[in-house]
Amino acid sequence: MNFPHYPVMSKEVLEIFQGSAKKLFVDCTVGAGGHSYHILGAFAGARVIAIDQDEESIALARENLKAFGRRVRFHLGSFSDLFENFDCRKLAVSGILVDPGISTVQLKKSQRGFSHSLDGPLDMRKDRHGSLTAAEVLNTFPEKKLADIFSRYGEFAAAGRLAKKIIEKRLFAPLQSTVQLRLLVEEITRWRPRPGLVHPAAKVFQALRIFINHELEGIEAWLEKIPANLRAGGRVVFITYHSLEDRLVKRGFQRLQRAQQVQLLRPFPGFPGREELLQNLASRSAKLRALEVA
Repeated sequence: MNFPHYPVMSKEVLEIFQGSAKKLFVDCTVGAGGHSYHILGAFAGARVIAIDQDEESIALARENLKAFGRRVRFHLGSFSDLFENFDCRKLAVSGILVDPGISTVQLKKSQRGFSHSLDGPLDMRKDRHGSLTAAEVLNTFPEKKLADIFSRYGEFAAAGRLAKKIIEKRLFAPLQSTVQLRLLVEEITRWRPRPGLVHPAAKVFQALRIFINHELEGIEAWLEKIPANLRAGGRVVFITYHSLEDRLVKRGFQRLQRAQQVQLLRPFPGFPGREELLQNLASRSAKLRALEVA
């Protein structure tokens, strides 16, 4: 098996799914298959529909989960299309897991362009068939639009200055690498590494990734569909990694609870424990929310 690290809050996910029917689960963002591996191992006889929009992740998950044979069904696609592609009520789905963060496998592949710490092309597409890359955004979008992307999706304080600097640089030559973008961020923020400080380029890369992959689009609409598409007792776990995403999930869950369509299984979000943080510091930004259909 090729799991780069223990899947985020796997123990907590299993605890929540323990209270379900434990028959059929949907792993909407299977990645390398870590969560699915633990679900299949913990619940004898349970099956998993494993979904991801990244072909490389699907291939890796197939290899890592091959021991479970026909208990796993793979599907290339986005979690936002789940209810259009599968009749979860008819299939009697017990639980749905959405963990949309970038996997370590994707981050460590410099050619994918997701990491500011590795030198690679400005790509950032989860779906390699998508047409828009980070390079195209940075080299063709107007200054105002760039500033809006950095501010809205990265909450980057120096969005305007960075957008202006990018326009100036691309007049002479197009931006082509992740290192070029990182150095621009360091220049305008006068970055000096200090213990405990997150590199400012992380917010810029997050903003571009969210915009290119439409990560926030459709979340609210998808959440609203849960009660009509899951039987009573079906459980949904959603793990978020930044405030924009978490805000949408939090408010969506609360709306469903006020309508008495679901019961929140946790009044407050769950966070990775100390032991997990020691193993995987990148999980520090994760928040887990869970509900059960009434």
